[in-house]
Amino acid sequence: MRWGSYPTAIYKNKNKRVLLMYAPLLCFLLCFSLTLSVSAETLRLLNWEDYLSPDVEQRWQQSGHQIEPVFFDSDEKRDAILINSDEHSIDIAVVDEIVASRFGREGRLIKVDEQNVPSLAYVDAFWRARCGDYAVPYLWGTLGIAYRSDIIKQPPDSWDALLQPADSLKGHIGMLNDYTDMLAPVIFKHGYSLNTENETELRQVFATLKELTDNILTFEYPITFLDSDKRADQLHMAVVYGGDQYSMNDSVGQEGLWKYTVPKEGTVLWVDCLAITSNSENKELALAFLDFLNKPEIAAINAEDLYYATPNREAEKLLPEIFRNNPEVFPNQVILDRSQLYKELSNKNIELRLRITNAIVNIHESGKTR
Repeated sequence: MRWGSYPTAIYKNKNKRVLLMYAPLLCFLLCFSLTLSVSAETLRLLNWEDYLSPDVEQRWQQSGHQIEPVFFDSDEKRDAILINSDEHSIDIAVVDEIVASRFGREGRLIKVDEQNVPSLAYVDAFWRARCGDYAVPYLWGTLGIAYRSDIIKQPPDSWDALLQPADSLKGHIGMLNDYTDMLAPVIFKHGYSLNTENETELRQVFATLKELTDNILTFEYPITFLDSDKRADQLHMAVVYGGDQYSMNDSVGQEGLWKYTVPKEGTVLWVDCLAITSNSENKELALAFLDFLNKPEIAAINAEDLYYATPNREAEKLLPEIFRNNPEVFPNQVILDRSQLYKELSNKNIELRLRITNAIVNIHESGKTR
């Protein structure tokens, strides 16, 4: 979270998108009016954009209930909204495993198990353990590099493609504005632990990132950047979450233009979880929605439509063989063996990482590389 700033969210109602800046007075007025507009049969879902299959959403709506998406484009903005979930009428949120654990302990999320979400029985035990007692596994994947295949003919096999780019790529690179995933390429290149608490190592990571700022086009989430920035055609390579390349191709209207690869030095193995806020006034309906999403046939549709790996072992069996064997979706064992998992960091470590990411973004925006 950027201290002292207000989170931005995109509320989507049918085909309308409204960009809301949560200044105090505006927040009061908007939250009040939005709360009145949400019926008892509507669930407000805090989610990444393009992260729920339209087919799945339509099937849910056939039951007489609605989904009202609230989109975020960074973990920090999501967390800021969740901390005030009652003000924003959030019922369900897509969270990472660390937030699921921390916010659960803080009483912000309700417990979920096979008693209130019976279809959890279909979910692989490994992923259930990652999401813990307060969230349900949703989708999983890796962190890697997306690249324009019409410009970059050879798939990048190292994080050096970003960290020491060819001259032709300088100024055409996208990085993630996230206190873990911005640092990850440098961390992997140096051979450090993804979750390092070593201040000397993190300062070295900062020094390396600072040298790269002239090469970076944007720190905006790549899908959002391609959808909304007039410089979209200037983005040629970016750090993304495996599966994002398909949404990026949708954004540019050209199938197969953006491709994805995982560097040889290692990567992140992530899982997204779905959690119900303790402030939700629709807890029973929210539990029913989580149970619906984890029914094998629904989970299979969602995974295939979105091109992400499902943690639902029964759903995986229903997927076409060509999809199950796609290494961009289901990484092979070699990649899994060299992947690292997120772990909960100390508050001091998070503060240092936030200072690093904010400083890098500020240096980039100011055009200085001191």
